[in-house]
Amino acid sequence: MSDLDGVRRGDEPLARALKLAADTAGRAILPEPAALVAARGLRRRRRNLAAAAACAVCLLAGSGTALGLRLQQSGPVPPASVPTPAYGSPSPVESSGTPTYSATPSASPPSGSPTPSFPPRPPSPSTTPTVPTTPNR
Repeated sequence: MSDLDGVRRGDEPLARALKLAADTAGRAILPEPAALVAARGLRRRRRNLAAAAACAVCLLAGSGTALGLRLQQSGPVPPASVPTPAYGSPSPVESSGTPTYSATPSASPPSGSPTPSFPPRPPSPSTTPTVPTTPNR
């Protein structure tokens, strides 16, 4: 009933007509000049670059706005203060950049009394060593 091409006998004239039309149209078509194809590619590249730039601007502006609103919602920040040592005074011997605190010995408890469970009192501010400052140049 069917031949090797898979076309039924009743469809042979239609298949031949379609093949003839495709062949005729294929010969009649002229390709676009290379200059027009290149110009179209450049226009598309510019549009893509402009769209990417617009997205980047929108992203940065949106992030900046969100950050500004986020910072505006936070409460006031207390002023910075110099931390005071909880126990002892800073050790001027250390050169690591972070002060270490050593407990100063206080008067020994009287004999026969229990040892207190709390640390000794820190020294008065007048005995705390000061760090010399250098003038800005």
